[in-house]
Amino acid sequence: MNKIFSKIKRQWRKIKYLDKTQLSYFVVTGFIGAFCLFTGGTYSYFTITKNLNAATITIAKLSYNLTSTTDGYSNGSISVPAGGTTVVDLTLESLNSIETKYVLNYNSASSDVKVYYSHNNRNNVQGIIGPTGSDVAIRVVIVNNGAGAANVNLTVSGGYIKNTLNPSNITEGYFESDITVRAILMDESMANSIIDQDIPAKDGEYVYFRTQCNENADATWNSESWTLDLGVEKQVACDVYFKKMGSDIETYYGLIKKDGTVSITSETPSAEQYTFARTECNTNATATWDETNRQLSLSNITDKTICTGYFNEK
Repeated sequence: MNKIFSKIKRQWRKIKYLDKTQLSYFVVTGFIGAFCLFTGGTYSYFTITKNLNAATITIAKLSYNLTSTTDGYSNGSISVPAGGTTVVDLTLESLNSIETKYVLNYNSASSDVKVYYSHNNRNNVQGIIGPTGSDVAIRVVIVNNGAGAANVNLTVSGGYIKNTLNPSNITEGYFESDITVRAILMDESMANSIIDQDIPAKDGEYVYFRTQCNENADATWNSESWTLDLGVEKQVACDVYFKKMGSDIETYYGLIKKDGTVSITSETPSAEQYTFARTECNTNATATWDETNRQLSLSNITDKTICTGYFNEK
């Protein structure tokens, strides 16, 4: 220690006896060296911090709460009696600060147990959930065909939006009644859909928009009686969409994909990709497709009207 102190004193004496030019050179050089060290150290610090943050985001565990008011449910587990069927209403709550993906799965030691999603709700055992405070209502039906009681565990896995998650092992739907009609309530921009088992009032703020069933069904909306007429003799689940009107007359296009799924847009479909199929209006208005001008022409409008032109993917 004394040797180090002596060296420092000798160097200080040398600096004191340097001429002004040498002293100035020494001071400037020392300042530049110190600045470079500081800048390099600071840059390294932020770079390391950024990498650490990215690693933390990538590997951090996502958190959710899975709760239920169903009797017998406790911490994701429920017992189903022999030969019994149990309906479980779940609420999945996000505890994450960002939007994430989620998947609900089940496992049981008994091979006689099977878990279904309920057609009373949409099939939402997997999907996207919003940030902290967001929740998703999930309804599952557990069927135990065994001779003894069986325990079933319900678990949730999550991932970031760009992650790929294994699909849910809950793949089939359960009809709690032979015909299930779900009302889907949408706002003016067709966002923030709310699933309701009750059809909204005819004179309320929602107007009928369209119907989509899980199988081919002769489904017709009766605007006079305000009911859905179904000409089927089989189990079927139908979504009946209702929308708040942004204006008195609205037109949309329904794009029917080759796999049968339908997407709704306000943009005119491409003639190279789609061919005209049919039109539908929520009132007695008439909509015809003008192929030359590629637009819907409406007539006989007496009330707030939504008309949709449907097109098949080529």
